[in-house]
Amino acid sequence: MIRHHVFAPVRISISLSTLVFATIACSSAPDPTATPIPAAVVQPSPTPTPVPLTPDEVITNAIGSLVEAGSIWFLLEHENGFTEALGGLELTRVEGAITETGMSITAEANLGRIYIEVDAVLIGTNTWLTNPLTGEWELLPDEQNPIGFLQPIAAVRGVLEGLTEAEFINPPEPGEDYQMRSPLKAEALKSLLGEIIPDGIGTAEVVIDHETFEMKSARITGTLQIRDSDSTVRILEMSRYGEVFVIEQPIP
Repeated sequence: MIRHHVFAPVRISISLSTLVFATIACSSAPDPTATPIPAAVVQPSPTPTPVPLTPDEVITNAIGSLVEAGSIWFLLEHENGFTEALGGLELTRVEGAITETGMSITAEANLGRIYIEVDAVLIGTNTWLTNPLTGEWELLPDEQNPIGFLQPIAAVRGVLEGLTEAEFINPPEPGEDYQMRSPLKAEALKSLLGEIIPDGIGTAEVVIDHETFEMKSARITGTLQIRDSDSTVRILEMSRYGEVFVIEQPIP
C-alpha cells in the first residue's frame, strides 16, 4: 500500500505536464485557414473621349467669341473683282482697327482709272476722310460718305450667322482649326457691301480657331453686288481680338 501512494503524485505530475505542453503547442501553432486580405487595387479612370462639335456649335461659339472681344483688326481684299461703294468707288483693299463704336482704316480703291488711297475714321455716325489730292482730313456729310455702310464687326457676325448650311470641309482633327463651307446670302453681307443684289447668293469658306473659336478668315465667292461676276472673290481676315484700340477724331 505504501508503494502505491509514493508513485501516484509522480504519475499525476507527468500527466499535468503533458497536458500543459499540448495546450501551449496547440495555441502557438498557426491557423492553417487564415488567408491574408489583399490590398485594394484602384483602377485608373479612363480618359473620356472628347465629343466632336457640330458645325452649328462651332459657329455659335465663334459668335460668342466675337461679341466678347468687342474689337478686331480687320482686312478686306479681293482675289478677283472689287467692292463697289458710293459714287462708283471700287474698293480693292480695306484694313484697320475696328471697335463697337468706331474704326480707323486705310482704304485702297479705284475711281475710274485713277488709283487712290485714303485714310478714314468713323466714330458713331461721323466719318472723316483724307482728301486723296491734298491729304487733308475732311468731315463728310452722310450723303457724301462713300464708306458709311461699312460696319466690319456687324459684317463678321453677319457672315457667321449666315452660315446656315455649314459643313466641315475636312473632318476636324485634334489641334487643327475648323474649316467649314456654306452657301451665304448677300443679305448677310449688307454691313460689308452696302448695296447688294437682294437675292444674291455666294459661297463662304471660313477658318475658325480650334481653341479660341475666333474666326480667322472667310473666303467668299459669288455674285453679291450688281457688278460682281461668278468669279468675284472677297477675302476677309480678322485678328487681334479684344485688343484695345484708341480711335479719335482726326480734327476738332
